[in-house]
Amino acid sequence: PPRLLPHPEAIETMALLPDHPPVWFSWRGIRRRVACADGPERVFGEWWQRDAELIAVRDYFQVEDESGDRFWIYRAGDGEDPGTGSHKWFLHGVFA
Repeated sequence: PPRLLPHPEAIETMALLPDHPPVWFSWRGIRRRVACADGPERVFGEWWQRDAELIAVRDYFQVEDESGDRFWIYRAGDGEDPGTGSHKWFLHGVFA
């Protein structure tokens, strides 16, 4: 995305796990209903890092809300195994 946040920001969501994007998410106090989504695109930790980094997983989605705004969000973890991440959701970037 053209605009990456300095640090991913936590969002509230409702999603069917493990492979589905959120039905809605709330960011900075605004609840957005997801109209369409693409993903997940899975990113793993770097192989040369510590073991904890190696098993860390992020599942990224590109989502568009009902007003046409587009966002880059991810779930920390694979949605099934708690050892891969917290399974919390974050917003990482915004498309222009």
